[in-house]
Amino acid sequence: MKKLIYCAAIMCAAVMMSCGGKTSTTTASKGNASNYDSLSYAIGANIGLGISSDMPEMKFDWEALINTAEETLLKETNDETAHQEAIAVLQEFFSEQRPHRMTDYIGEQMLKDSTKQPDFTQFDIFNSEEERTNVSKAYGCDLGTNMRTSRLPLQTYWFKKAMNDAIAGEATMTMEESQAYIQNYFMTVLPARNAESSKEWLAEVEKKSGVQKTESGLLYRIDRKGDDTLKPMATDVVNVDYEGTLRDGTVFDSSYKRGEPIEFSLSGVIPGWTEGLQLVGKGGQITLWIPAELAYGARGAGSIGPNEALMFKVELHDIKSGSQPEEASEAAAE
Repeated sequence: MKKLIYCAAIMCAAVMMSCGGKTSTTTASKGNASNYDSLSYAIGANIGLGISSDMPEMKFDWEALINTAEETLLKETNDETAHQEAIAVLQEFFSEQRPHRMTDYIGEQMLKDSTKQPDFTQFDIFNSEEERTNVSKAYGCDLGTNMRTSRLPLQTYWFKKAMNDAIAGEATMTMEESQAYIQNYFMTVLPARNAESSKEWLAEVEKKSGVQKTESGLLYRIDRKGDDTLKPMATDVVNVDYEGTLRDGTVFDSSYKRGEPIEFSLSGVIPGWTEGLQLVGKGGQITLWIPAELAYGARGAGSIGPNEALMFKVELHDIKSGSQPEEASEAAAE
């Protein structure tokens, strides 16, 4: 449940859940005590401080929560079943149990002294140790899953240390300092890093056999030649199957995984699609390597980070002139 995550970075990046059909491999590592990682510490401190401040009644089993978050982060692929089970536990607790218990506690405190605000630091929301453990593990699973989805290069040693430090009141970063660090990372460091990595990646792609480059910088390769007498125009509606991947091979959107092609107007998608689909004939297949400026630029979108170059494999099934589709591709829509 993303609304339960107390971290500016994760709230910005958790984001990344909007495109269907993605697969995910972890970008996290364990790290070690000898190599301090400030990003991991800032995120761990931000989350730990946020939970402690905003939900003092939640006396979590912190060891279970943090260890579950680490285990989830370090898994090679997402465990969607485990995540859905965790969400079910959290939804039931935060929608049903917590509101009623909070109301009862507030009522009790007001009866004792109506002039004072209830002190939630003295209140334990959980009714049993079993419930505490189950909710803590579910929270950790959801936290770890959302951080995995952000594809941040986290080191769990420093993330865990920061959370434990924050809970103990010993964090070396304040909430404001952790937020400033995270903001700078997403606004400055990550865009610059992605821009450089994308430039290097496209330069290597350009050397591949059969790859051509347009004046705009779009790279493409015709994988299966279609009918060259039937190529779409920018105003046409196309029926396609496609798969979109990031530089590291992560699939962020795929009509194949959804099990059906999609129709959309080429006038309503990113420039790389508008230009690229006009290069292949009906029935053909094309691979597009799209520079960030022809995709989502510095803002990114969903699981696509700022200044990210993208690759799409596209099969052009049909071209429909003068009609409008009911929906546009999640991956390619502007």
